[in-house]
Amino acid sequence: MWNNYLKIAWRNLVNGRLYSAINVFGLSIGTAVCLLILLYVVNEWSFDQFHAKADRTYRMWVKEHFRGEVFFNTVTPILMGSELRDNFPEVEQMTRYVTGNYVLRKDNLTEQENIHFADPNFFTVFDFTLLKGKRNAVLSKPNAAVITEAMGLKYFGDPAPLGQTLAVQIGDAWQDFEITGIIEKAPSNSSIQYELILPFEVYKNLISERGQRCWTCVYVETYAVLRSGTTGTEMQAKAAPFFDGKVSEDYKPGEYEVGFQPLADIHLNKAMPTGIAPVSDSRYPYILSGIAALILLLAGINFVTLAVGRALTRSKEVGVRKTAGATRWQLMAQFWSEALLTASMAVILGVALAQVSLPWFNQLTGLSLSLAPTPLLLGTIVALAAGTGLLAGIYPALVLSGFSPLNSLRGLSANAGWQRHTVLRGLVGFQFLLSVMFIIATLAMQRQMHFLQNKNLGFRREGTLVAPFNSPKRLSEAITDSRKTVQLLQGALAGNPSVKEVSTANHTLGTAGWSTVGYTEPGTEKYRTFFINGIDEHFMPAMGVELAAGANFSKDQGSLAQSVVVNESFAKAYALENPVGQSLPAPFQAFKIVGVARDFHFASLHEKIQPLVLANDPIAIIRIASDQSSIDSPSPKFIFHISAEQVPATVALIRQAWKTILPDQPFRFSFVEDDLDTMYRAEARLSSLVRVGAFLAIFIACLGLLGISTLTISRRTKEIGIRKVLGASTAGLVRLLSGEFVRLALVALLLAAPVAWWTMNAWLEDFAYRVQLPWWVFFLAGIVAAGTALITVSFQSIRAALANPVDALRND
Repeated sequence: MWNNYLKIAWRNLVNGRLYSAINVFGLSIGTAVCLLILLYVVNEWSFDQFHAKADRTYRMWVKEHFRGEVFFNTVTPILMGSELRDNFPEVEQMTRYVTGNYVLRKDNLTEQENIHFADPNFFTVFDFTLLKGKRNAVLSKPNAAVITEAMGLKYFGDPAPLGQTLAVQIGDAWQDFEITGIIEKAPSNSSIQYELILPFEVYKNLISERGQRCWTCVYVETYAVLRSGTTGTEMQAKAAPFFDGKVSEDYKPGEYEVGFQPLADIHLNKAMPTGIAPVSDSRYPYILSGIAALILLLAGINFVTLAVGRALTRSKEVGVRKTAGATRWQLMAQFWSEALLTASMAVILGVALAQVSLPWFNQLTGLSLSLAPTPLLLGTIVALAAGTGLLAGIYPALVLSGFSPLNSLRGLSANAGWQRHTVLRGLVGFQFLLSVMFIIATLAMQRQMHFLQNKNLGFRREGTLVAPFNSPKRLSEAITDSRKTVQLLQGALAGNPSVKEVSTANHTLGTAGWSTVGYTEPGTEKYRTFFINGIDEHFMPAMGVELAAGANFSKDQGSLAQSVVVNESFAKAYALENPVGQSLPAPFQAFKIVGVARDFHFASLHEKIQPLVLANDPIAIIRIASDQSSIDSPSPKFIFHISAEQVPATVALIRQAWKTILPDQPFRFSFVEDDLDTMYRAEARLSSLVRVGAFLAIFIACLGLLGISTLTISRRTKEIGIRKVLGASTAGLVRLLSGEFVRLALVALLLAAPVAWWTMNAWLEDFAYRVQLPWWVFFLAGIVAAGTALITVSFQSIRAALANPVDALRND
């Protein structure tokens, strides 16, 4: 019996090739999009959950309340974790983790790498896969090193160079580290990423004794594994009196909070400060899930709409079958078998499309996802096929199977059903509504991304090359060395017109997290902060930063070290009407303001421009301040302003000068323009996905329109013939047949516009500097939707209008 149902279902699919193709192709696209975004969302929501102790592992945080200001950090003092472990039996394990850039050397290969430092029990807390070495011993020796296979191939030509040594510049000296373990690359859904891990004691020895004992100096991420039955909230409450006692000289009870963030909460919680690992926006998985659901819904609507439309033309078939003795259950089984067969074919094709599109999707998201046959993926595939098939078969299975045989043979049931096609109108209109929303979202996001990429940031973004200067010395000595080195570079490149400026600074444009200093304002006891960057006199010309008043500091001035340039926001914040010639506010009155720079965006456009001091001697200011912090490393960087012409040749020229002057340091560089693009990578990826989603939404809607318009016109063949005989023009018939769909598109615009406006304004609120949504965005969305509908339907309408009316009346 089921074999017979499938045979008949296949024949019906072949006979209605156009409708079958529209159904299968549209649903396959929806399936592919759904599967790809499912992979992304599962990857985001599964971050850090592959560790066996993930449910008991917490990252510690500290929140300091000081003179009305709040300092919130997920990097903590060095001694915090050990104090907690040694005094609370609820803490089963504790491990610390920190990263930094260091120079590595093996034979003739010298490179700068991001090195990670961790406690010896790091691999017993986290379940990263060790390929070689014992988990509890690989970091036990002071000169141990654990590397990935890729690092082994790079430096040794061997993926597992156990026992061999690698030199690392630590402090003022080179130290040899023995490879004691080989670790597998961290999964893409891990907040902790690594290439080379050294013992934490190596890093700890670089910190002064004062820094190691300091409760207000934050350096490392601290992870605690709590015993079963103890929650982070309970541990926080129990540990509060202990930490209050440790900082009682500086803080009142409750002003120095120490908390515990669940490991699985780190990746998607933007309410917490960013630590070592970047944090994603928790809304994006939901947004992308919504995009996938809407595109799948569009494809499903097509499927259901065409199933309903075609079912109405099969009422005579139902009458014949009932007259021949078919039961209602048999008719229901027949219609559902056809729907399930079509849905299964579409889903199988969708899986193939997802597999083909996966490399592009991985490139767009920056991940390494795969369509592995997991229970979730297989369950999703089966659910898509079964759910869509059952849904599409509801109307023919339940409604048509109940028609009277006599009315079915006369065509009365079908015609009556066709006249009552409000459901079809609603489904088509809903498709238009979703398509219009996608179009508006795409236009709004594109405008904001164009704004981010083209806004005048107040500095030169093109033709600016940045190279880090690696120095194992203290920051003050490293700054002094960088100033001497920049003079050598200037001399080596002086005769080349393609290199216009060479400068050095602690922070460069295109990187977030510049240094801030905090202090208590004398007399008011108000705590204040401002940003600071240590620069030389060539920085502002190199970066194209303009002056609003005064002059750039120079060596011709009496005391270069005590000259500073402030930005306009600093002058406003401190109510300095004529700041040039004045001193900085107390306690920094030893520093004289020689110039006011026009405000420029040294941070992301997500943030308002804050007060900034550009100092030739930032260390002198930091020493006076009571607090200093930075996310971006303040180690010096070199800045090269180069000509836009012959960039590769100019870079080669700089590289040669670098090798001559800094032979022990690798030349690694980036362009400020690329660094700026990186700052908005998440928004750019979301914008690209929405743009693709809009295209697919419109395409799927057009497929549905093509199918339903064909059905509509086929049902009105006799009407069209009569109208032509009575003198109706071709243009009039096209307007008649197309007008309903265009009206649906316009109604969809009216309904979609307020929803899209609210949604996109909510997204734009994340940016301190953003575009406004002009009226023409909504108008253009309506034109695109209505125009697409008109073009799609007009093809069938013109074809029907040009047909011979005699043939239409004869064949009816």
